[in-house]
Amino acid sequence: MPEVNPSNISTRYVEESKAAVRALGENIHIVGFIASDDKPSVAYANATRRTFEKAGFNYELRRVQRLALEDEIHRANDDPQVHGIFIYFPIFNNQEDNYLRNLVHYTKDIEAGSSYWTRKMSANDRRAVQGSDDRKALVPCTPLAIVKIIDDIGEYHLEGRKVAIFNRSEVIGRPLAVMLSNDGAEVISFDINGPLEFVDGRPQEIDTDRTAALADADIVVTGVPSAAFPRITAAELKSDAICINFSSIPNYETDVADHVRIFVPRVGPMTVAMCMRNTIRLFENFHR
Repeated sequence: MPEVNPSNISTRYVEESKAAVRALGENIHIVGFIASDDKPSVAYANATRRTFEKAGFNYELRRVQRLALEDEIHRANDDPQVHGIFIYFPIFNNQEDNYLRNLVHYTKDIEAGSSYWTRKMSANDRRAVQGSDDRKALVPCTPLAIVKIIDDIGEYHLEGRKVAIFNRSEVIGRPLAVMLSNDGAEVISFDINGPLEFVDGRPQEIDTDRTAALADADIVVTGVPSAAFPRITAAELKSDAICINFSSIPNYETDVADHVRIFVPRVGPMTVAMCMRNTIRLFENFHR
């Protein structure tokens, strides 16, 4: 199979969101904050705004100074006319980014990256609020995008399949490991601190390494935002593997695309589509 273009997959989900916005007949107001000159972040912010506007959302992209962002988040949280908030990271590129991410009120957290939603993911709690079974919880956008891509290419039969994930951030890599392991996959998760195995959504220690994990992996997902990461080569992978990259920096050598069965070089358009889905769910759950 040639490279999978996530834009082709995302079209259906964007159209579904567009129809949902029309059906709601409401002005759904989104605010996105960009507080850096990071080129991938700026590009993603502009692409998000364009796609949301075409789908009928009212999307306002605000450029702010990074030291003013905390106050701006509080103001957006308190503004009843704002129904959803984006923050385009990195900003400080350290733990302060996590602090800012968790300032967004969970009722407006489109990307579902705050600890409110990630805790629900880890606990496999599908309810947006306790005691309300009719309001569904949000799932972080990029992990959900990856799951939907795997499903749309007809490969979401995970029982007993081996998955290697190179990223264990609380926003993407860890939620993805939880989701895939809850659905039956045998997941090995790597970050700079080494490997963990996820079983039924729970991490446990494991004695393995990159070479062994890649040699066995049916699905490999990478999101390492560093040029220092040694790119994965075709020689490390099975020829029938599925490889997905969600980092703005390529994590695979060019020979991988011709070697493996399915290669997905980026997931950005699907992430935006899942953000739309989350925005509508936030509006229906908390703002209508």
